[in-house]
Amino acid sequence: MAIVSTCAYDSRGQLVRPDPLDISRAKIRLDLDTGEKPTFDPGHTHVFVVSDMGITAEQACERVNTRLRRFFDRAEAVRGFRRITVKESRSTNRLNLNTTISYEILYVVEAGERARSRSHAVTPG
Repeated sequence: MAIVSTCAYDSRGQLVRPDPLDISRAKIRLDLDTGEKPTFDPGHTHVFVVSDMGITAEQACERVNTRLRRFFDRAEAVRGFRRITVKESRSTNRLNLNTTISYEILYVVEAGERARSRSHAVTPG
């Protein structure tokens, strides 16, 4: 499970970014979860990591982009889905020189009336 927190809004109705500690806790739970399935519970902020590796950086990029497309194809079909941030990281294994590329995706699935609004403003938490 990779639920970060319940959605919170400021006085203007803008989504408030979750606390970094809550994001870190969710990432730890995600690391311990062997299912590797994203969560889409309405009314919550979520985190999911898409990652793949390859013998070359180009191969890793191609593989991870396929996984990323699959995630966003599924996620964008969910009512109320909205991405907040997508952070890329790259690393190289010193032993075999394989490249790993990961994307940490922070997103929200808004519930009720907010699910219809496509306002992309997020207030820093």
